[in-house]
Amino acid sequence: MNGRDYLRIWYRVQIGTTLLVLAMMMVRNFEMGRQRVASGLFLLVIILLIGLLVELIPQLPAVVQRGNAWLQGVLQPFILVIAWDVITREIITLLRLPSRGVVSLMIIYYLLMFAPFASVIGGQLKLSIERFVFALLTFQVVLIPLIALPTDLINNHFLLQTLSTGAVGAGAYFILIMTAMRAWHLSWPGLKPHWSGDFNWWLFLGLVVLDLFITMVNAGGMPSLRRLNWSVLLMAFRAAVAEETLFRFAILGILFYAWRHYQHRLPLALATSSVLFGLAHLANVAEQAWSVTVFQVVAAGGLGLFFAVVYVYTGQLWLTMVMHGLFDLLSFMATGTTTMKGSQVTLADWSFVAGELVIFILVTALMMFGQRRRVMERHVARLTGDKQRFGFQIRY
Repeated sequence: MNGRDYLRIWYRVQIGTTLLVLAMMMVRNFEMGRQRVASGLFLLVIILLIGLLVELIPQLPAVVQRGNAWLQGVLQPFILVIAWDVITREIITLLRLPSRGVVSLMIIYYLLMFAPFASVIGGQLKLSIERFVFALLTFQVVLIPLIALPTDLINNHFLLQTLSTGAVGAGAYFILIMTAMRAWHLSWPGLKPHWSGDFNWWLFLGLVVLDLFITMVNAGGMPSLRRLNWSVLLMAFRAAVAEETLFRFAILGILFYAWRHYQHRLPLALATSSVLFGLAHLANVAEQAWSVTVFQVVAAGGLGLFFAVVYVYTGQLWLTMVMHGLFDLLSFMATGTTTMKGSQVTLADWSFVAGELVIFILVTALMMFGQRRRVMERHVARLTGDKQRFGFQIRY
């Protein structure tokens, strides 16, 4: 048996247990006269029941399996989060166990909870567009654990912050995507350097220095240690881990594989991922002015291009996570807010970000030639599964 076989067993147990818990909650709410809640739980139970039956019944038509894969892929993460909330709440309220211990243990399970789902359901998605949508949809759901769990039941402020800021969700999303990428025979996230003799350490040092310079000049002021707290640290951690996992690890890996027959897949994927990273910041328009948001989209697109170049040249996801986290952390410490300050963008602001964008484009163009390009192409091959081992066997 290999690792995916064990994940499949875990998946079946988890989906069956979740189904049973939600069914009991459905009956309880029906008896208490909460028909609307009971009806919603009934729908969730039916979806999980379909998923379990398709998993257990052999040799079903391919169209049924594909339909179930998308049904579960879209809805099961949401159902798992609801079930996690319900189980945590019931353990605290019915068994009257200490909230801090229960929530701590449940956080550990939350981090791992989506791995079997990613292996079994995500592993069935063969088209690159399917994998792309899967990565985006799960990103929206996994980051927010507190859907049906009242926050007043969590009497530890630090644990509440780890959940409410999305830091726990970011860790869970990283494990989910890492599992899915292995199921797709793509890549590890680059936790161990594989730098050959043609890797230029002076160039690497230059990229690090440029990143530190860009980080300092974009902080928006002088960072203050008085503004450093757990909330700021966790928000920076969430942004670094979750966004780098999605836009660098997942999306770049998927694009590299989708365009594997194109000669210029490297620059095309770098540009596409950076544009998507910039556009993702349009979501901030609910908390800041439209002109400020457009400015942030352009600035983030340029920074995303730089992070993508660093990731592909080094092959190390943790490095861009550190860069991204430090960028956000110093900005939060300087401005005292997690959104961009002000309601207007001046001509000087646009000139500054245009200068940054030109620098990032020039750096990217420089990396597209000679030995630098060969190093990146070798890492691209690794990121798309070339010369990697899959299906490790566990023997007894």
